[in-house]
Amino acid sequence: MEADPNAAVASYPLVSLLPVLRTFEPPAGAFNPAGPWRQTWGVYTFAGRTAVTGRVGRLTLQRQVNGAAARLEVTYSKELTGGREEVTGTLEGPADAPLATPDRWTFRIRLLDAQGNPVPHTDITRKAVRDGGQITISDPSETRRLAVPGPYTVNWCLFDAVQRLPGEDTKPLAFTLIDHADQVKPETTLAFRKAMDVQVAGGKTVRTRAYEQLGRGNVPWVYWTDEAGRLLWVVAGLEGYALEAAGESAAKHAPAPYGSSQNRDKAGG
Repeated sequence: MEADPNAAVASYPLVSLLPVLRTFEPPAGAFNPAGPWRQTWGVYTFAGRTAVTGRVGRLTLQRQVNGAAARLEVTYSKELTGGREEVTGTLEGPADAPLATPDRWTFRIRLLDAQGNPVPHTDITRKAVRDGGQITISDPSETRRLAVPGPYTVNWCLFDAVQRLPGEDTKPLAFTLIDHADQVKPETTLAFRKAMDVQVAGGKTVRTRAYEQLGRGNVPWVYWTDEAGRLLWVVAGLEGYALEAAGESAAKHAPAPYGSSQNRDKAGG
């Protein structure tokens, strides 16, 4: 039997995405992870170590930059038994924050049934604002205040942050993680794991950098970027993400720059 050219990844969670890697076309062209971009990943679930059950959703992130400020727009959809979960959101903060930490964010989360109709009482919008070491989270039913000392970030922001990490020179980052459902997960770390070559469609080899996220209340997450910083793949427990649309040419599809008069209302001022 012919040896698997990706046998080297067998000890990594990336083995779960091997069927996807065999048809993966690496993106080409220049990419600036610190600038504006738009990227879409397919969402996959696993039934066992290498059995991909198929794509069950998509995640799209669009990053806009205006001077020292950045805005990340999130669109997430995942098929569930008997329906679908949809998440949309915006997060705003400093453009150069190592963890892409937002100062304020808004998420809308809702469930749809198999016919695409909203499930009653599942459509909720939450807003969060940082004020010093405290974060105020509000929705129509309540307002909560969380004391979050030290560095923190929100889950989807890490898809942005890892693209600007310097590979082997990355120093481990310790922080509190807040997910889009406002669950707080302290003692989380993000660190460089290893550089490795991965073979994809057509026998092409992609040199990647792997970063690992570990912490309380969460399964391990591993992120793989190419040498330009593009986030290619993510594996977290029984869920994986694979890049479908690279964002280096996204500027022509992007709206007016964040903070411009065209986007001021959408940005909340």
